[in-house]
This record gives sequence, structure tokens and C-alpha cells, in this order.
Amino acid sequence: MQKSDLKSALKQCSEGPFYKTDFSIGHRGAALQFPEETKQSLEAAARMGAGILECDVTFTKDKELVCRHSQCDLHTTTNIVETPLAGKCSVPPDMTSATPYANVKCCTSDISLAEFKTLRGKMDGANPNGKTATDYMNGTPSFRTDNYSGNGKVLTHREFIDLTKKLNVKMTPELKEALVPMPFNGFTQEMYAQKMINEYKQAGVSPGRVFPQSFNKNDIFYWIAHEPAFGEQAVALEDLRGLLLIEI
Repeated sequence: MQKSDLKSALKQCSEGPFYKTDFSIGHRGAALQFPEETKQSLEAAARMGAGILECDVTFTKDKELVCRHSQCDLHTTTNIVETPLAGKCSVPPDMTSATPYANVKCCTSDISLAEFKTLRGKMDGANPNGKTATDYMNGTPSFRTDNYSGNGKVLTHREFIDLTKKLNVKMTPELKEALVPMPFNGFTQEMYAQKMINEYKQAGVSPGRVFPQSFNKNDIFYWIAHEPAFGEQAVALEDLRGLLLIEI
């Protein structure tokens, strides 16, 4: 922010007093200011008062769980297109085209966990008409900022759990839709749902601190049946964008 009376007034509040509340949930962290689903974004959300933090859970090629809002958003939320991993994408850049990145599609399931951890998170956005990787990545929407972009630390689901424990906040993991045919190399939907819960149990997290989410009602039913302590707080999500509201 440029030097101004407003900036001076806001700085007077920089040290609080602040407090966390469960009524404030860090959806993808603090995604308007920091690269979503990254360590920096989650830390910022907690500092701003979020009592619950979200990790959107998906999986890599070697079936490890990571935090991404979509299984296939690496091309817009990380720097993958400027790395050699771009060649492993489901739809890699077409360097014979005048707009080589127009149709690029990069998924966590295209790469291993070790490869995923080499990526850097950036603000979600892209310029499909870009002729170079740099041009393509320079597409942050105007309602976001690039002040803190470009070096976000991407997280595994286990790292998310460790971070939320350190920040002393609750957790709302959302099991994301698989954008590859399931089972995926023997990895069934039920195994996917169970693996997410297992990582909380292995980390010694109380079920009362976890609110598992999914748009897939069968995931909810699975948790209720097989992990009732966690299923008791499971949240069934609903996509309301297709509803037509009529005012009477």
C-alpha cells in the first residue's frame, strides 16, 4: 500500500489485540493475498483470526495426499509450466502453437510427491494468450495481489496437519473430486477417503478438531460407517451455482 493516512491508521492496528474464532475459516488460507493452499497463506489466515483452516485434499501419481484446490490446477497455481515437469502434464504446452499454453492442463496425478514438492505456489491465474511461460504465469486477476506471490511453499496433507497443530487451530480437510478415472492404479475412492482420515489418526489429532468435507455424499456415508468419530463432524457440501432463485 502506498504511503497515506489510511496506511498510517491501519498500522496502528498491526499488533491487535486479535483472537481466533471458529466462525472464521481460512478457505484455501488467505488466498486473496498469498498463494492459496501454501504455508504462507495458511499462516496469514491464522494470524488474521481464522480458528479453522482448510486443506483441499487430492493425490499425486504415487497416491500421496497433497493440498490443492483442484487436482488439475497446477498450471495456474504453481510455476510448473516454467519447469521440466511441464512435459509430464496431462496436456503439456504445445510449442508449435502461437499460443502454446492456451490448453495446458497439469494435475497432481501427473507427477510424484517428490516432484510436487519442487514446485512453488503462485497466485491463481494465467494468461492463456501468453507466448512464453513467464507471460502465461503473468495473469493474476485484479482482485488479488502479487505482492507476496511467486515463492509459496506447497504442502502435503501431513504437513498441513503439522502446521495446523503448531498454529493451534482446527482443521477442515475437503476430499476433492478425482479428475482421473477411479480406481487410479488400484487406488479406490474408499481407499482415498480412508487415507485422509488415517493421516489425522497417525498424527494423534482428536476427531473433535477435524471437520471432514466432501461434495461426494458417498464419502460422507463412508466416514460415518467406518470412522464414526470423524464422521460425526463430516460436512456434506452442495454446489448451489445451478439453482434458480425466484423472488415471490
